[in-house]
Amino acid sequence: MSPDNPILVRKSSVNFMEDPIQDNEVNSIIKAAMWAPSSRNAQPWRIIGVKSNSVKFNQIIECLSSDNRVWAKKSGLILIFSTKEIDEKFNPKIFLDIGFSGQNAMIEATRLGLETHPIGGWDEGLVKSVVNIPSESKVGFLLVVGKPGNEKTLPDELIDSHQKIRERNDVEMNFNYDQWGEKF
Repeated sequence: MSPDNPILVRKSSVNFMEDPIQDNEVNSIIKAAMWAPSSRNAQPWRIIGVKSNSVKFNQIIECLSSDNRVWAKKSGLILIFSTKEIDEKFNPKIFLDIGFSGQNAMIEATRLGLETHPIGGWDEGLVKSVVNIPSESKVGFLLVVGKPGNEKTLPDELIDSHQKIRERNDVEMNFNYDQWGEKF
């Protein structure tokens, strides 16, 4: 893979510039998300975008865990990936599909020169209340999107996180042919 491939470049950033994300960028990210693989083509994702210039942006920031608020408040967009209403015919692949959709969104955002950070630290009830998600639906995750910030303006408590080298296991730690791997 080329070292400039968005899959390799993408990282969970905590360094954002307080600039709005343009509508054409949002549209490109959402189109990429919509073309994710989907079990039985159910396309169960429901994505709500809250831009930094929206009156709901600060309300969504208040729904986040305190550690996430510190850096997410400087982003330009928060995407809320949720399910359609879940009923008695619940397909357990719903969250897998939503994950695929989110990954496509992150790769496209990275290709556009934006930074992303998927998060799991939020108050479900508050998020649902702010953006009117029905009680029968679930929030899968939130994706913070923004323009890269200036490292010199980062608070001291975020410097280590920002500078952390993104690493992955050696292939044989996670992959083997035909049977359970020796190093699993």
